[in-house]
Amino acid sequence: MLKIGDFSALSKISIFMLRNYNEIGLLIPAHIDEFTGYRYYSEEQLTIANRIQALKSMGLGLSTIKGILAEYNNEDSLKRYLTLQAAQKQEEIEILQKQLLLLQTTIKGLGHSTSLSRFNIAIKELPKRSVISYRSTISAYNQEGILWRELSVEIEKQNIQFANPSYNIAIFHNEGFVEHQIDVEVQRAVVGKYRSTAVIKFKNVPATIAATLTYKGGYIQLSEANEAIANWISENGYEFDGPIFNIYHVSPETEPDPDKLITEVCFPIRNK
Repeated sequence: MLKIGDFSALSKISIFMLRNYNEIGLLIPAHIDEFTGYRYYSEEQLTIANRIQALKSMGLGLSTIKGILAEYNNEDSLKRYLTLQAAQKQEEIEILQKQLLLLQTTIKGLGHSTSLSRFNIAIKELPKRSVISYRSTISAYNQEGILWRELSVEIEKQNIQFANPSYNIAIFHNEGFVEHQIDVEVQRAVVGKYRSTAVIKFKNVPATIAATLTYKGGYIQLSEANEAIANWISENGYEFDGPIFNIYHVSPETEPDPDKLITEVCFPIRNK
């Protein structure tokens, strides 16, 4: 039998931790003297102590280690469990690497920050929703209002109830920038079921992961916002995953002053 001090020296586990292990039932002394209270460990317990140290070095917590020692008493079952733990650690590493890259690219861009700085770009998930949709082509980007007016006419005809938030969205379906024949779809989220017509469609839209930049001001800043997000996506290991779209949180429909408009520019993305 080994006194707790000797066992501590041989196992390289501090006396404090050995007492903690005893309290949580992880490594209980083989014998406790009822008169002195001294704790004694058997030499066989050195193998258990060594396994605890090995599992701790893998980043496993004490409660997890206690479960392993109690439940996984053969190599096959332990191998399966540790394989799952390894996969989880790999996922955590990939998340940390992505976070590190975001930090590095943000730090790099802080020297020349503007109101549309890449520091303000965030990854968001837009929820799935039901929408009323109108899609057509326009000859110039500043004619987008024509689509919204057409949509409003159809909305009035069916007395449509909007969701909250209503997600006033314009989706640009052309691949890349075009100067003419711009394929645009305008949408608003709705509550309830309605009838599609030759002009408008009602449909369900799936959830979307997007890199987004929200700014205050006129639409003249859209080009700068698009460029900022495109560069951010390239630098941070993502790739485009669908047509870009704008969410108009404050639009000319309710605010005539361009300086007070609030627009969120969104680029759907996925990991490379």
